[in-house]
Formats: sequence, structure tokens, C-alpha cells
Amino acid sequence: MIKLLDLTVFVLFYLAGYFSLFGIGIFLSKNIFKLNNNQNYFEFPIYGSILILILGYIFHLSIGINYYLNIIICIFGLYIYKFYISKFDSKKIFILLFSLISLLLISKTHEDFNLYHFFSIQEIFNHKLRIGVTEVKWQFIHSSLFTFNQALFVFPVLKFKLVHFPSAYIYLSTIGYFLFNCFNKKKSLEILYSLFVLVILITKINRLSEFGYDYLSQFLLLIVFHKILFYLNNNEEILKIILIFTFSVLIKPISLLFSPILLYIIIKRRFEYLKLINFKYSIIISFLIVILLSTSFFRSGCLFYPLNFSCFEKNTISWSKKEELKEYSNNYIIYWARGFYHQDKTKYKVINNKSFFNKNYNWLKYWIDLHFFYKIFEFVLISFASYIIIYFYFKKIKKLKIDQYKKDKLVLLLLSFSSIFFWLNTVPQFRFGFSSITISIFLVLSFFLNKKIEFNKKKIIKLIFICLLLLNFKNVDRILTEIKREDAYRFNNFPWYSLRKPSYTYDGMIKEKKFFIEILKRKN
Repeated sequence: MIKLLDLTVFVLFYLAGYFSLFGIGIFLSKNIFKLNNNQNYFEFPIYGSILILILGYIFHLSIGINYYLNIIICIFGLYIYKFYISKFDSKKIFILLFSLISLLLISKTHEDFNLYHFFSIQEIFNHKLRIGVTEVKWQFIHSSLFTFNQALFVFPVLKFKLVHFPSAYIYLSTIGYFLFNCFNKKKSLEILYSLFVLVILITKINRLSEFGYDYLSQFLLLIVFHKILFYLNNNEEILKIILIFTFSVLIKPISLLFSPILLYIIIKRRFEYLKLINFKYSIIISFLIVILLSTSFFRSGCLFYPLNFSCFEKNTISWSKKEELKEYSNNYIIYWARGFYHQDKTKYKVINNKSFFNKNYNWLKYWIDLHFFYKIFEFVLISFASYIIIYFYFKKIKKLKIDQYKKDKLVLLLLSFSSIFFWLNTVPQFRFGFSSITISIFLVLSFFLNKKIEFNKKKIIKLIFICLLLLNFKNVDRILTEIKREDAYRFNNFPWYSLRKPSYTYDGMIKEKKFFIEILKRKN
């Protein structure tokens, strides 16, 4: 009986949170973009997430975040949605939400959640801005700004039980965005890309516990690419591209590796940038950049911590992590990403000299053996299979069409390869290059398999239905396994995720207390 009550509460908050985010997105869109009947309404929760992040930052900086504030924001979003409910097919939104609810029922969280994600959310909710918080726990430097969104999903009684909802909503909105395109667009290539992305996301990336913040930004970049390929003639859509891309960078700065693909806007539109000036939009994007830079500075003493030259010296800013970040980047991250610390698991002779390992791509064969065949090769095969299944499942016109996107696809393919090159030379872990790899595969295949496809809506529904069945089968199987397991992640607290007890307290409570006493003394 108690589990049934918990599940009912879970579902009600799951629905209320999403529709509230929907309403908040409508509020932001109404004040920046034109609302029209042809708009993909699954963009609204994404814009709602952007406004939520801004609000979370402002409250954290000023009055602090609390239960009552979170309730007011949630009710406000639902109130706005109420006035626009007639413009959307709420029945289809409900079906989508219930079709994907199994991915949110998790016991075992992402690997980094107990390490520092939870601490970051807890820090933002329990305290107003505390400058130099990385003196307490180093990992705060790498905390995603999406934690502001999660902190606004902390409610009375339930407390931190709903903090995974905002992440799930990004995934849900991405699925909804491409579903909308499948049934409301006429361009064959546009429907093909949307179906391709859908099949991959639903069948491969479909468990909330397997991705942290990294994949959230990658989902948004798939939407950005869609708009770049098909909507660059629309000034309003270009503004959306830049806004969503900026949001993805705030979620995970590694999204900047996607930047070469954005160059296509310059190539395509040339010197028409004056037409893109929008005062309201400029305010929002400028504020997002301020949030990115100021948060980085308050936490690490760097204007943008991934770039070490932007860090102040320790004798100038007492909480600066310039040297630590340099050491961490040069002597750990690069070697970790390239497989230095796991060479013994490969068939090649171990190289103990880091400099030699890093020189002349000596690391490449180790990375291929460790990571490419373990993570990427399987994904490439799945992506190829997905495209071919879609391509041959639908009836095609025998005569080859004139590919109006041929030149565009060629330029974008070169740019996507550039993005992959930068990724390979920085942090070549699959989750950081997921979107660029997916886009490159699509562009390559669309060059060779380029007959015009006659898409049938009934067939699209059947294909999506099969994919959703697979998703739910995998997640139900996972849930049953988590209920049976005997470790700390056993699903005893269904439907709520498990949080290991040590994570409720900071590792360095004494160090924290001494540090902030010292900060107060300096201020006085």
C-alpha cells in the first residue's frame, strides 16, 4: 500500500513537473520568440529549463533556494500552461510521458552522482553563494550548472528524491521534438534524420542511470544540428540555435567541441548578421554567459576553468585553483581519456613514460583497443543498422532524386569531422563526442543511400512502437534486477533512487567549517 502511494506521488510530480516546465518555457518564448501554430511545442520544456537555470542562479546568489520558492515556481508554470493547453495535443504528450516513465525508475544512479553531483545540488539548495566552495570539495569545480535546475526540484517531505526529473525532461523533450518532426514535416531528409535520431536514442541511450550531464548537452546538440541543416533561412531559428547551444555549454562546457559545425551558419548566411539582432534575446544569452563565467570564477578563481590561462594566480585570488587545474588537466584527464591508466588491459606493451605515450599518437592503438571497440564500434554498428532499417523499411521512388542538400551535407560533413578531430585530441570519451559521431554517420550514409523516401505515418508509428517496447523491456528487466540485487543499490526504496548514506554528509566537514570561518575573518 505504501509503495502504491509512493508510486502515485512519483507519477503526479513527474507529470506536474513536466507540464510546469512546459508553461515556464511558453512564458520565456512568448517574451523572446514568436509563438506560432507550426512551432515544435516540445521546444518549450527546453526553454523552460533555460529560464529555470537563470532563476536558480539568481536565487542562489541572493535570497537562497527553499521549498516554498520551488512550489511557487512549479505552480506558476502550471498556471501558464493552463492558458495554452488548447494549442497542444496534451493527449499525445501524456502518452509519450507514460511510454518513457520506466527509464526514470532507477535505484542505481550515474557513477558520479554519489561522488559529487548530489553534493553540488545539496550545496546550492542548502546555502546561498559561498565563494571558494571548492576548498571544501574539489569536485565542485566540475559541477554542471544544471544543478541549479535540480535544486529547484527539491520539495517538502520528498526533499531530494526528484532531482533526476530535470535530466529526464531534457531526454523526453528531445524524443518529443523529433517525434513531432516525423509527423509534421514534409521534407524526406528531415523526417529521415528525425527517425534516425529517435531510433538511436530510444534503443541505445535509454536508461537515465547510464548518463549524467554529458549526454544532456549532446541531446540538445542533435536538435541544434537539425535546425542548422533545415532552418537556416529563418532568422528566428538561428537565434534558437545559438540559445540552445549556449545552454548546452552551460550544462557541459565540453559542448564547445561542437563549435566547428556552428561555423556553417557563417558560411551559409555570410554577412547577414545585423538581421539577427534581437534585444530580448541578447539579454538572455548575455545573462547565460555571465552565469557561466561568474560561477566558474566563484568556484575556481577562473573566468572559465577549462582554459587555464583564464585563471587568476593564488596570490591574487585566494581560492584560485589555477595550478591544481593545470596539474589535473595535464597529468590526469588527458591520460585517462586516452587510456594510459588501463594499458594493462590491452594486448600491447605497457608504456610507463607519459611523454612518450602522448607523443606522435602512440596512445591511439591503446585507445582503440580500450575504448573504441568497447564503446564506439558497437554504437557505429547500431547506427548503421538503424539507418539501413529505416531506409529499406519505407517505400522509395526508383528514380534518384536531385539532392538539394548535397552541397550542404558535404560542408557539414567536413565540419563534423573537424569536431570529431578536436574531440579525439582532447577528451576522446564517447559521451563527449556522441552528437558529432551520430551526425557524421547520418551524413555519410545519406550521401550513399539517397533515394527519396515516401514516409508512411502508420509505418512510422509501428517502428516507434517497436522501439518503445524494446526500451521498456530493457528498463523493466533492469528494475527487476535492481530489486533482486544485494548491494547498496538494491531497489528497496522503490520508486525512489538509492543514495548511499555517506553521501548525505560532506567528506571534509571540519575543513569546511575552518575555511568559511577564515573567509568571514577576511571579509571583516
